[in-house]
Amino acid sequence: MKQVNYIIVGQGLAGSILALTFLKQNKSVLIIDDSSLSQASRIAAGLYNPVVFKRLVKSWLADELLPFMDEFYTDAEKLLDEKFYFKKKIVKPFAEEQERKLWEKKVNEEVGKYLSEIIYDDFLNDSIYNPLGVSEIKHGGNLNTGLFLNSFRNYFKQNNLMLEEKFDYTQIIFSNDKVNYKNIEADIIIFCEGYKTIDNPYFSWLPFKLTKGEIITVRIPDFNIDDEFVLNKGVFILPLGNHIYKVGATYEWTDLSEQITEKGKTELIDKLKKVIKLPFEIIDHEAGIRPTVIDRRPLIGLHPKHNSLGVFNGMGTKGVMLAPYFANQFVSFLENKSALNKEVDILRFIKSH
Repeated sequence: MKQVNYIIVGQGLAGSILALTFLKQNKSVLIIDDSSLSQASRIAAGLYNPVVFKRLVKSWLADELLPFMDEFYTDAEKLLDEKFYFKKKIVKPFAEEQERKLWEKKVNEEVGKYLSEIIYDDFLNDSIYNPLGVSEIKHGGNLNTGLFLNSFRNYFKQNNLMLEEKFDYTQIIFSNDKVNYKNIEADIIIFCEGYKTIDNPYFSWLPFKLTKGEIITVRIPDFNIDDEFVLNKGVFILPLGNHIYKVGATYEWTDLSEQITEKGKTELIDKLKKVIKLPFEIIDHEAGIRPTVIDRRPLIGLHPKHNSLGVFNGMGTKGVMLAPYFANQFVSFLENKSALNKEVDILRFIKSH
């Protein structure tokens, strides 16, 4: 019987970050993952942004999340000797005069530390539609999630921490204060399955509001935006190098397949044409399901009846920012009995379910 402190089911962004957080605390882990089940983490642009564009307010807990995230990903790059964490300026062309005036007002409020006071009236005028000028978000950027996840998958495999198979819920056996899965005994099994949690017999009661997202990758030969910038106006335009850009994303709540659609592609093309004056070529088209939650907060905690089962999920579109901070909080909760933030604790949904 193999013994570990924690079994982690799922090697997406949440599972990988939680596993590394446990390892930093000298806890033993085993990750069980079937990489064919969900692609949401792998295809994501991995953008992080301390500002909510619609209202020009700070993202939830931005002041706490950003420094923690910065230290976490920088340490991860050193561990793996890879570069997957990038700080970028998020450039926002104004869509209307009212939006520009709001920005000028917000610069002097608390959120202003994340807003540039400079409005570039001539920014890429030959390449983008920019009649009202642009400004920029400071302290934004992106994580190359595909490289991050592949690098950690190799790391976990090389250190015999990975079991590549589909998890079988029927093989769970509760024994005293432990839980067994096949020939493995663990203190706790933690599910980091993304949207697949809806099929988990122990946690399917959690109130997900799943969202499908589609993105396209395009080649724009004559576009020369510096790699330090990300454009955002209706869609994000993320430079990947060599005149290749990732463009997204759509939001769809009814068609929850992971199949790409003509509708999604057409929407992205139309929005891109409203930003870019130049011709472009589509070279890839992908889709994934975001594990968003009805109240837009993560789902973290232990099962109300089986305290040897846990969940770390529901990071949604802010996963790059949220996961390092809350992985650390969850590990402290499990190991040191520290309190969980009530806004993420799954106990908030016990009464309604």
